[in-house]
Amino acid sequence: MRCLVLVLALAGCTSVRYAPCPTLVTYSVADQKALAAEIRAHPSPQVIRWIGDYIGYRDQARACSKK
Repeated sequence: MRCLVLVLALAGCTSVRYAPCPTLVTYSVADQKALAAEIRAHPSPQVIRWIGDYIGYRDQARACSKK
């Protein structure tokens, strides 16, 4: 009986936490065209890398929401 109490007590100490999926922002076609024009006008390698990272985060958020 003591062993059962110990197991139940320790089970409450887990470090697993639920992390909700982030909400994706939907961009209008006009917003997407404006961003594309801005990138074409000022094609900074850093900006291109940041956008690639952002695309990756959006892909991860989509995958999370499908679980």
